[in-house]
This record gives sequence, structure tokens and C-alpha cells, in this order.
Amino acid sequence: VVSTQSTGQDKICRVLQYSSQLIWWYLEERGFSPEYVNQLKQLQSSLSLARKYFSLGRSVEHMRGAAVSIHINDPILRYSITLSRISSALQFLCDNMFLFSTVGLIGLDQGNLASLSSKLWLYADLMNIIRVSYEIRQEINEQFDRQNSNLKHLDHSFYSTCRSVMSRRPDLFVDLVKNMSDIWLPVNSSGLARLSPGAIGFCGTLSSVLSASAVWQKSGKL
Repeated sequence: VVSTQSTGQDKICRVLQYSSQLIWWYLEERGFSPEYVNQLKQLQSSLSLARKYFSLGRSVEHMRGAAVSIHINDPILRYSITLSRISSALQFLCDNMFLFSTVGLIGLDQGNLASLSSKLWLYADLMNIIRVSYEIRQEINEQFDRQNSNLKHLDHSFYSTCRSVMSRRPDLFVDLVKNMSDIWLPVNSSGLARLSPGAIGFCGTLSSVLSASAVWQKSGKL
């Protein structure tokens, strides 16, 4: 119950964190008072720190999940899900170490911890994209089999099949958009690309809202 409550609180904070970044970027671009902009930047920073508190213990939760997913029969699902969960577990562990360093409990290089956390986050997102893309492909293949069609004929039947799959499994497409939006955050923080604060705010808000809706609405939850 505690884990579920912490996860819900984290998702709410995540939506607020990235939406505040999007807002302060917009206000800054429009020339609004620096006082308002700085207040929103401080709010974003506080929410980011709060989320690190909520992440305490979540590395154990993800490792337990990896211990379960390693027994999945399908090899692609087995490795993509398991590797994603292990990466997330290590990412949360880095975030916990970052938090302990911030409050002075341990003395570690916060820059190295943040860099490692971003790389683990990026790898987890890549595994998630591989997994959901594979699941969508499987659903399309099954739909074609039911229609006695052939994937070689990429005509109207293919697109109608995609629409059928989307209407039957909207959760997969929601998850794909969520992960495709989310992956730009670690890409930026790891230094592989440089996005504007507005782009990061938009991608973070979109992925956060979709992630929260997947929990609050069972039809969108994997």
C-alpha cells in the first residue's frame, strides 16, 4: 500500500515538475517578470527533490519485478522487460545515493551519480520502446492472421488492421507515445542532445500525464 501511494505521489509531482518547467520557459520567452520565473524554477527544483524521496525503496520493487519477468517464455519480452526493470532499479539506487549525498549522509560526486542515473534511465526507456513495439507488431500479426491477410501487401488492409489494433489495444499505443516522449529527457540530461527547457517541459509533461492516466484508467494500463 505504501509503495502504491508513493508511486501515485511521484506521478503527481512529476506532472507538476515538468509542467512548471514548461510554464516558466514560456513566461521567460514572453518577457514576464523574472520574479515569477524564478519562483517556478524553485518549484520545479523542489518537486524534483521530493520525487527522490518518493523513490526510496523502489529499486527493490523493480528488482523483484525483474525476478518475475525473467521467467517469461517469449525471449524478446523476457529480456526487454527484465533489462528495463534492472536498469530502473539501478537508476533509483543512484537517485537514492544522490539524495543521501544532498542531505550530507554520504560523500559522493553528485555529478557522476546524475550522469549514471541518466544513462540507466535512457537504457530503460530503450528497452520499453523495444518491448511495446514488439507487442504492437505481435498484435498486428495476429490481426492479419484473423483476416487471412499477408504483411507483404502494405495497402489499405494494413492501415485498417492498425486501426483495429489501436481500438482494441489503446494501452500499447499510449505506452509507445509515453516512452517516445520520455526518452528525450535522459537523452538531454546525458548530453547526447541539447533540447530547450520548453521542449523538455513539453516532453516531460506529456509522458507524465500519459503515465498517470495509465494508472488512473485501467483501459490504458499495461
